[in-house]
Amino acid sequence: MAEFDGRSRLTAHVMIHSEAPPDVSARPDDEAVDAGATRGPTRTAAGRVLSLLGAFARGGGALTLSELSRYADLTLTTTHRLVKELVEWGGVEQDPSGRYRLSNKILELASSSTRALQLRERALPSLIRLHQETGLSVQLAAREDHHVFFLEALRTLPNYSGENRIGGRLPLHAAGTGMVLLAYSSDDFVDEYLSRPLHQYTPHTMVDPVVIREHLADIRRRRYFIAPQTISLETGSVAAPVLGPDLSVIAAVNAIYFVGRHDPAGLVQPILAAANRVSQSMAQTRADVDPRTVDFNRRQAGLL
Repeated sequence: MAEFDGRSRLTAHVMIHSEAPPDVSARPDDEAVDAGATRGPTRTAAGRVLSLLGAFARGGGALTLSELSRYADLTLTTTHRLVKELVEWGGVEQDPSGRYRLSNKILELASSSTRALQLRERALPSLIRLHQETGLSVQLAAREDHHVFFLEALRTLPNYSGENRIGGRLPLHAAGTGMVLLAYSSDDFVDEYLSRPLHQYTPHTMVDPVVIREHLADIRRRRYFIAPQTISLETGSVAAPVLGPDLSVIAAVNAIYFVGRHDPAGLVQPILAAANRVSQSMAQTRADVDPRTVDFNRRQAGLL
């Protein structure tokens, strides 16, 4: 099961591929103060910048200096200096409210190499078609460790900034896409995931490992999952897997419906069709994949 390390890869890419990164050399006084601010060993200058960039994954992407300082576990002085240098470099911008957010330059750098954004580009036409056909919010998601990471979201309501926004994360067991991705993960990963405490968002969020395993087996048989009211009591989702060039499951597509207004069973075929279209688009790069790998993953996915 492939993973996309969304934020960490993005931030690492900024540090490695920028032709003119900001000067992040630690000053002696900053290093001494930050040693007391962090709970672990003293971080390098690059480590501080990566922590700062990683902090933007929280708070809807727009943060104050104080929030950046807290989320990155840096002193306010160090945060102010690094943010100033990132603004001058063009990687961070300040909005009219005084909050800071990542700039288009970060997206530019990420889109030049990350597999996640390449997948998004191939999937977008099918997502737009699904959005138009159903009139519902639709999403594309991949697994990032113990979470589902949302790569794209086309919404019926603008200005949404919840955890299932683009770049947001939710625990695998709580999201329809997450359950689909968990179903096609390795047995060892599933065992490890289900050994952890699982957060229950609503009374309908599954937290019993036995029940979850039963649903995972059902997902592998049916190749879709209906998740009613697992995140909120007003909504549910229908999700299906997306296959990569080697026929391993690399992502999932879903649509979010409103309880009492939509019939989730009626969304199954449109969701399956959209997931198949994205999979077919990804199959165009299959020429470089070992046929034995394709055959193995075909069997694992239940296609043989």
